[in-house]
Amino acid sequence: MPRKTFISFRGEDEFLVWSLRNLAEFRNVSFEMDDVSLRNAINSRDDTYIRSIIRPKIKSSDNCLCLIGENTHRSRKWVPWEIELAAEEGKRIVAMRFRSTPNATTPAVLTRLGIRPFNWDLERLARELA
Repeated sequence: MPRKTFISFRGEDEFLVWSLRNLAEFRNVSFEMDDVSLRNAINSRDDTYIRSIIRPKIKSSDNCLCLIGENTHRSRKWVPWEIELAAEEGKRIVAMRFRSTPNATTPAVLTRLGIRPFNWDLERLARELA
């Protein structure tokens, strides 16, 4: 059984994230993921409330997957906060660039934590999240 994974990503990449989630549903694709991250955007501007929803999801996960798109490195609030929390909680952090953004800049939080992203590779991702 796959380990629980929280996915951290920039909102503009939501469609690509759903594509990855859908791949995990196909029986003929050798990739499984127990995704415990948010499925819908939180309808609030209250940072304390938003953190109260996200924090237990990260705490209940085994892994944190940061999916990197063209502008993920520009995220100043949520992606860095999620990655920092996952690190504080001792979660395994994995970072992968989308297929369409193999040259995307690595977010500073990952560099600071010594995490090197890899380019789109579902087989490697499955191994990393196992």
